Amino acid sequence: MTDPRIHERRVQVAREKGQFRRRVILASLLLAALVTGGLLIVHSSLLGARHVVVIGASHTSRAAVVRVAGLEKAPPLVDLSPTAIARRVESLPWVSGADVSISFPTTVRISVTERTPVAAVHSASGGWALCDATGRVLAHYALRPPGFPYIVDPAGAPPPGRWLGGRLDALAAMAASMPESRVTTISSLACGPGGVTARLADGRTALFGSLADPAQKFLSLATVLARADLNGIKVIDLRVPADPALLTRA
Repeated sequence: MTDPRIHERRVQVAREKGQFRRRVILASLLLAALVTGGLLIVHSSLLGARHVVVIGASHTSRAAVVRVAGLEKAPPLVDLSPTAIARRVESLPWVSGADVSISFPTTVRISVTERTPVAAVHSASGGWALCDATGRVLAHYALRPPGFPYIVDPAGAPPPGRWLGGRLDALAAMAASMPESRVTTISSLACGPGGVTARLADGRTALFGSLADPAQKFLSLATVLARADLNGIKVIDLRVPADPALLTRA
């Protein structure tokens, strides 16, 4: 016959094991509920990008930045990649760089660095366009924007956000090095078989040749215009900027 004390002990152990299993199951269910609830909260609009701060965008609207960043519908911050957002914002025509930071619970901060226009170009769709020193087209306008040198693009400037392409990109870099005082002196810059040529406001032509040493060539041109007797001169040859030549025939 089993000792009643042993039987009672076995019953107590079995009861304790059952209670332990129930506690484990309850704790597991509670933990699962907390994890599920936490995930639902983290991936909800409660922790979404409801406050978007845009800094440095003077030519690009805040709405355009928010839209291209993919933040219009306040997506959950946990699902956002600052690198991916910056890359999308940098696709905007005026934007050269974007720095993105995320701050919980609801803030995304986008700091934009914009491009600097350096030249005007005829637009392929009509009107005019502005480009930066890399040849990237920034915007189109109905009228020629004042205060910028004119780059001749036979094909016309492409839509904003694209580049002029080829040697015209380098010509844009050359225009960027043009002194402000020369903008009214030089009507246009163009690339041809003989290199870069400039049409001057007085009707003369300046030959720059290669795209090398633009600053020195602009300085040489300024010196010639200020000091030389240009009576009867049609062409100013600056291909050797230290030794400019004055030609009576084009």
